[in-house]
Amino acid sequence: MSESLFSLVRVAVNRPLFQTFTYKVPHRDNDLLKGRRIKVNFAGSEQIGIILEDITDKCGSDEETLSKVKSGELLDNTPILDDDILKMVTFGSSYYHYPIGQCLWTALPKILRDGGVYAYEAIPGLELIADSDSSCAKLRSPEQREIIEVLKAGPVRRKILRERGFSSQSENALIKKGLVRKINLEQPQQHWQDNLAHLRNELPPDPNDEQQQAIDTIAAKKGFGVFLLNGITGSGKTEVYLRVIEQVLRGGKAVLVLVPEIALTPQTFSRFYRRFNVPVASVHSQLSDRERLDAYLDMAKGSAAILIGTRTALFTPIPNLGLIVLDEEHDSSFKQSDGFRYHARSLALIRAQQIGCPVILGSATPSLESIANVQKGNFIQLKLTLRAGGAKRPDFNIIDLRHEPVTDGLKAGISRTLEDKIGEETAKGNQVLLFLNRRGFSHHLLCHQCGHVFCCPNCDTVLTVHHADGRLHCHICENSFPIPGQCPVCKSGELDESGFGTEQVEQFLTRRYPDTGLERIDRDNVTNKVQLEKHLEKIRNGQSQILLGTQMIAKGHDFPNVTLVGILDVDSGLFSDDFRSLELTAQLLTQVAGRAGRALKNGTVYLQTHYPDNLLINQITDPACSYDDISTTLLESRRKLKLPPYYHQAFLLSNSTDRKKAHYLLTELLTAIRPLMREYPDVTATPVLSDKIEKRHSRYHFHVLLSSSSRQSLSSVLDGIILLLKNMSLKGDVRFAVEVDPLSSSPG
Repeated sequence: MSESLFSLVRVAVNRPLFQTFTYKVPHRDNDLLKGRRIKVNFAGSEQIGIILEDITDKCGSDEETLSKVKSGELLDNTPILDDDILKMVTFGSSYYHYPIGQCLWTALPKILRDGGVYAYEAIPGLELIADSDSSCAKLRSPEQREIIEVLKAGPVRRKILRERGFSSQSENALIKKGLVRKINLEQPQQHWQDNLAHLRNELPPDPNDEQQQAIDTIAAKKGFGVFLLNGITGSGKTEVYLRVIEQVLRGGKAVLVLVPEIALTPQTFSRFYRRFNVPVASVHSQLSDRERLDAYLDMAKGSAAILIGTRTALFTPIPNLGLIVLDEEHDSSFKQSDGFRYHARSLALIRAQQIGCPVILGSATPSLESIANVQKGNFIQLKLTLRAGGAKRPDFNIIDLRHEPVTDGLKAGISRTLEDKIGEETAKGNQVLLFLNRRGFSHHLLCHQCGHVFCCPNCDTVLTVHHADGRLHCHICENSFPIPGQCPVCKSGELDESGFGTEQVEQFLTRRYPDTGLERIDRDNVTNKVQLEKHLEKIRNGQSQILLGTQMIAKGHDFPNVTLVGILDVDSGLFSDDFRSLELTAQLLTQVAGRAGRALKNGTVYLQTHYPDNLLINQITDPACSYDDISTTLLESRRKLKLPPYYHQAFLLSNSTDRKKAHYLLTELLTAIRPLMREYPDVTATPVLSDKIEKRHSRYHFHVLLSSSSRQSLSSVLDGIILLLKNMSLKGDVRFAVEVDPLSSSPG
């Protein structure tokens, strides 16, 4: 091929380098190169890169110029990353100070990162066999009958059936009975825009006045705008989403719905499938690499109308995107904690700006950052203050633990007062939800004779006692060890357990209320969506009356028969050196309390505490005090203390298996940036500090906190630091990273 048929392109590769590289590729005049993958020889190894720009016109295309440039092999016939995603990721690379090539790697499914083909393979599906109606009537299994009803509307991918809560055992049973058959759904189905006349599967409930006003306000917005949908728990935020989504779909545009990982249950998916007769794609951690690529293709090619996913779904190409929804916008899982440390909420706003579409941020307990943006006029706040169906706000009661007798129940986290209330409610046939954000049986194990506390050898943290498997667990590195019979220091066999977790509470409740049925939901006994749904279904159908769990049960679930919520350990969130702890505690308690009294039955919330006079506890329990009031108090405190969202922060992070080397890197860096800091006097830096948990995964972690009233000044200092690091050698296995807008006052 003649050199004149080549183009010069700027390429980003997956390397920790803040620069791009020039290669040449075969090119026809009508080809669009930007956003395509390219295979290149980089530093002697084969790498997959992303083309960011065709720079032929800037550099010239004469044979002498081209002859000096390495060739690359195009892997795609068309771009696989749209322009809005490239701009969003480029912004993210600059804002979060992370190499552009590694940012783009986050945006791609693994198969594409590995150089796989940008195309479907066989997609397992099921379809109904035509003459199966008479046999279906004889089915005893309700789930099998339900699958048949779903398939009557047409063939369905097995992945979708799984997300809707159907088990593979039921599917295989129907195949064995000859009622359904396996098919390959690789071929695209009918385009969803062709069926808008039958968009709804069900008639939605009539919205109340507040909901209708929110729907009308969002629908009237043409182009980019951010709406903070601040609705109390049970106020019908999801119905507002669905109504606005319907209008967007009727306009022929697709929708992106981002949710915390914890919210991706069959109950979530079923609301969309019940309402809309359109294909729904999903992106979350339970999918295989192949299924992730299929969802990517579904949206990129316009085969699906709605994408529901966790934060990485934000990077999926959606050419006709008309709306982005972030449900539970305050949730910390929208922030990536390593590598490209982006916040999905921030990047979602950038993407929406690029394409000119509205964003809905939904929460009963908005982040202080979002409330501050409302005050600045950047976001429009829409309030929902009425519970759907006429349900009332639950009553709040404080249990002063200082006046409770020391019973077996109290030792396991249940005071006598709460114990009696649980008995009363379950005797009436009602349900009880108990919240404790601490898993395991006991908090730690210590020697009664010498005081030795059993700690993780890899991390600076105590080991949690788990009786279920007879082991001590580290909740940082997830290593575990057999529960010892004696102290390794003094050889005493007198070992005491201290503190309580969900496992111990469950043991007490099972003994105390043997006939009520109890579901415990935490990361120890619920490891996937199927297990979670089984526990939740027993609560929904009344098979169990007590639900005990961690923050996995705090939000997004609707239990109409729960009349009592008990919060077992309020105090752990009240006294922390993290400036965000009161905000997080207020959010969590408000969300958990919102599980009570969701239907016509009145609800009651009991908070156990040793500090009944604490301001936050009294604000939460005061019926005249709203979450808005709490936010106002917290924001004023942040303003006085020069903390986010009024000041901007970033961490400089280092870690190594050698403690001295990790510490030295940041010490050396602080010395090197002194001239730079003098240019930006509004930027301050702390000394080198240990992380909250200094030793994690056998590596020692240190940080420096930078703070400034000017985001621009802070970003300029970080740019200077990145330049300085190019001339500083990282000794041994020392690692360095920048974290912009951290979610805590200390890493770890």
